[in-house]
Amino acid sequence: MQVIKQLKVKFVYSMIFIEMFVFATILLTLNVTITRRESNETKEFLVFLANNNGHSPRPRLFNDKMIPRQKQNELLMDIDATSSASRERPEDFLHTITDVFRIERTSQANLRNYFSVKVNSDNSIMELIQDFPLNYTNDEINHLVKEIRKSGKKHGSLSGVSFYIRDLRGNQQLICMVNRNSELKTLSKLYTYSTLLYLFSIIVSVLISIPISNYMIRPAEDAFIKQKQFIADASHELKTPIAVIGANIDVLESEIKGNKWLDYIKTENKRMGELVRDLLYLAKNDAGRNELTFCDFDFSNAVENSVLPFEVVAFEAGKTLEFDIEKGLTCNGDEKSLKQIFIILVDNALKNSEEGAHITVRAYAEGQKIIYKVRNTGAGIPKEELEKIFLRFYRSDSSRVRKTGGCGLGLAIARAIATDHDGTLIAESELGEWAEFTLAIPKKR
Repeated sequence: MQVIKQLKVKFVYSMIFIEMFVFATILLTLNVTITRRESNETKEFLVFLANNNGHSPRPRLFNDKMIPRQKQNELLMDIDATSSASRERPEDFLHTITDVFRIERTSQANLRNYFSVKVNSDNSIMELIQDFPLNYTNDEINHLVKEIRKSGKKHGSLSGVSFYIRDLRGNQQLICMVNRNSELKTLSKLYTYSTLLYLFSIIVSVLISIPISNYMIRPAEDAFIKQKQFIADASHELKTPIAVIGANIDVLESEIKGNKWLDYIKTENKRMGELVRDLLYLAKNDAGRNELTFCDFDFSNAVENSVLPFEVVAFEAGKTLEFDIEKGLTCNGDEKSLKQIFIILVDNALKNSEEGAHITVRAYAEGQKIIYKVRNTGAGIPKEELEKIFLRFYRSDSSRVRKTGGCGLGLAIARAIATDHDGTLIAESELGEWAEFTLAIPKKR
């Protein structure tokens, strides 16, 4: 069932990643577009101010009737000749002519808090150009001018104020400025709301992805469960005929002495029995039906009891087997299954090493973990196969299949047992030199 869990996790992660990417793209595009548009509009307005000697474009006056150009000029001259009071409150003056004229503003930029200054090369202000009262003091304006001139830029932003510089005659410059604090606050709120929306979308994605993944994976999960159940049932059913064949072979051996054909049948029947046993273990493990008994036991003693019988096997094969087992190691786990790992790794080292090989078994504590290592000299394992050897039925060297026996399930079983104990089993090797397997399990679960 571990495969199904991993598949669900990957499916959820994939959906969340896709949704995060889509939302991020949409919100980022929206924010960048709005920011650039506002910045471009500000720059266009500043350029217009600079080209219009620091003044905003004059409002267009018109009525439903055609007004001669001369009359229009006279009206504009009247507006220019109004008192300063009328200039400060132009709506009072315009109100008097609303029965004849309407005002049309071509851009909302006219509503910005803007002003312009003409400066000399020594930063002294020659003229302050404004179309309405400002919220800046003279000291603040002088400070802005100095900072803008100091930056050396023709266009940019400083302290919430966007500026544009136009060169005039006589080393003079016209600096047009727009207060963008309100726009920046609006953009800041936009970014904040976008971030909150993005975080909310992630939460929603997680909540939606989990049930969807369960729904999408359910057919595969059902098929997987049926497959594992079939393997378990088939393996269980095969145990009986294999046992019967073995019993019949024993009877025939008592009647027919030294028959090589019976020896072949007995060897293959034994191999088939081991294969069925291993398949049954893996099938039960996949289905979560392996019953493990976790308790404290003497890890050092378990290693010695499992490995010592291999001394005779190693001696007969012309190999050296050495032990370096720390005394008094205790572990919380299933002693029977862990002994199976000890046996699998030593047996694997003996089978996959040449005559004269040196095999070392070590067990020691490292922090809160217990380490069990089996190292053998010999041909080693190619780096690209260090993970593949833990796959079921995988054999690094197919020529050894008949020579050493086995069916390539031992390491798969060993890793499954290590995973059941919240541990790890890894392989390391130097091709042509050595190979080493390391089991690391916690002392306490």
